[in-house]
Amino acid sequence: MKFATPDHERLAAGLMGISLGELRAQALGGSLRLQANYDRAAARLDGGEPLQYILGKAPFRHLELKIGPGAFIPRPETEAVAAVAITALLSFPAVDRLAIDLGTGAGPIAAALATEVPAARVVAVERAWAATGQARDNLEPLGVEVVAADAALVALPDGPLEDLAGRVAVVAANPPYLLDDAELGPSVAQYEPPAALFGGGPAGLDMPLVFLAAAARLLRSGGILVMEHDPSQSQALRQAATAEGFFDDAQTGHDLTGRERYLRAVRTSATPR
Repeated sequence: MKFATPDHERLAAGLMGISLGELRAQALGGSLRLQANYDRAAARLDGGEPLQYILGKAPFRHLELKIGPGAFIPRPETEAVAAVAITALLSFPAVDRLAIDLGTGAGPIAAALATEVPAARVVAVERAWAATGQARDNLEPLGVEVVAADAALVALPDGPLEDLAGRVAVVAANPPYLLDDAELGPSVAQYEPPAALFGGGPAGLDMPLVFLAAAARLLRSGGILVMEHDPSQSQALRQAATAEGFFDDAQTGHDLTGRERYLRAVRTSATPR
């Protein structure tokens, strides 16, 4: 049997609960029998609905996360961001491994930190109701605390997580950062939540700057921020990180395609106003 696209093949394997290799072996051996609901699911895929929403799951590093409408679908570039956050958290003694995932969505970065860093305490923060529910499904079995809160409030004195202010070793974040004129595929534009996509402002920087301020409040001296961004925002975010004296050693990291993809900055001892 020949599938229309690679995603149709992944859909069939996902519905059957088998690997692509097993699916192809069955197809070659003539024993492949598609699930009864394949045609209906394939019609949804043809209509532009994301494969991950149809299957109700998405891969991320070594994990498989529950995912559905209302939550941003994890991308491969975020796996690189998670890897840097994991390395950063491992650089701290076990007793100090407190991490916060700001804007966790369905929880991919938080789940990676919780499962790949021994002795880690991880707190995941999300403002969207639908995404928060999915984060709880994915993260609470891993021992991650999920907090329903807006990063803009976390950045304020006496805001959410104030009890952790100045104590956090690593803040990892994948804020909304797309520019308003970003070209999106139909499945993204029609199905994924705009509030999880667009950063706001002429350069898409409004939300990344909010997350930067929240991280400055949460991190301890020497704590590390790892934040995903659009390649066009690299210089502006490095400058913003160091402008108020709250961060130094602000560097831009690259994803697997070589694009400038994340900010890594170290918290100084200055106190946010």
